[in-house]
Amino acid sequence: MGFIGLLIFMALIGAAIGAVTNAIAIKMLFRPYNSIYIGKWKFPFTPGLIPKRRGELAQQIGRIVEEHLLTPASLEKKLQEPVFRQEVKSMLQQEVKPLLASEKTVSSLLEDLHFSQPGKRAEEWVEKWIDDKYDHIKGFYLHQTVRESLPAEWLDALEGKVPDVSSYILQKSSDYFSSMEGKWRIKRMADDFLFERGKLGSMLQMILGNTSLEDKIQPEILKFINNPGTKELLDSVLMQEWEKLLDRKWEDIFEYVPEEQALSKLKQFVLHQLNIPALLERPVADFLQPLEGKIIDEIIPSVVDHAGEAAISRVPVIMKKLGIGEIVRNQVETFSLQRLEQIVLDISRRELKMITFLGGLLGGGIGLVQAVIVHFIG
Repeated sequence: MGFIGLLIFMALIGAAIGAVTNAIAIKMLFRPYNSIYIGKWKFPFTPGLIPKRRGELAQQIGRIVEEHLLTPASLEKKLQEPVFRQEVKSMLQQEVKPLLASEKTVSSLLEDLHFSQPGKRAEEWVEKWIDDKYDHIKGFYLHQTVRESLPAEWLDALEGKVPDVSSYILQKSSDYFSSMEGKWRIKRMADDFLFERGKLGSMLQMILGNTSLEDKIQPEILKFINNPGTKELLDSVLMQEWEKLLDRKWEDIFEYVPEEQALSKLKQFVLHQLNIPALLERPVADFLQPLEGKIIDEIIPSVVDHAGEAAISRVPVIMKKLGIGEIVRNQVETFSLQRLEQIVLDISRRELKMITFLGGLLGGGIGLVQAVIVHFIG
């Protein structure tokens, strides 16, 4: 064999050995997947490197992701990017538009969100809210006087209404006693008075003659009611009673109030005014359509900005609670070896081919050197 033939032969042999060796080394990263035994003797280099160290690999990948890739700083930076926030705002604005024009009823929407019997639950919530507020207010003001618990401007306003109240009472009294019903009431009272007096009553009736007693009494009652002194007297009496009321404690007042009945009436009144069943049967658009501009242009951007700031301040805590490294480690450990091999090959197939090629190239170079040595020594 000539020198050139020897060079070519040795180069090919060296290249083949280098390429095959590197290819086998790459395969041995994954293969075999399990240990191979001959009897009780374990065959060396089984299983492959990655199957053997999969737990350590998973832990290292998780640590790298947690400490260098998906870090609180990187997430905070992403959340602060104006472009990212604008994309979130645009997405939410587009998503909310169909809801704003939806003809679906509020009840149906809540049921889609797994709120069963929304009408009943809403009414129960209102009743509970009333109970809680009543207990809170009662507990807070129970041992206070009316004067201590009400604002000064309220007290002044109510005190200023006392003359109006007395005027109202006198006006209604005058209207009543001027009416036929009032006159009949006076007649009945006069007849009862005369009947109870026996002979004295009969004598009075004889003295009056054909004139009825109510005809005498009615003008006097009206004169008394319309007298300015009566107004002053009633104002004074009402003012005295008002002052007494102001110095009374609420616990004394509550003794005269049937709480259960009052609360029941209050709940009925509030629920009747709210009319929750009718509200829930109205389309969502009835409530949201008038606010479309405000929701899209103001509320959504404001919510995104505030939510972004809140998320940024809590990113370290959230990341710690999530345990990204542990999640990645558990996920990698659940991969089958075939899938893990395929992932690595998909990522570094070209580089692994270059390693095989480099092994062949180095082996070929070594073969050439050997051929030269053999030729000159031989």
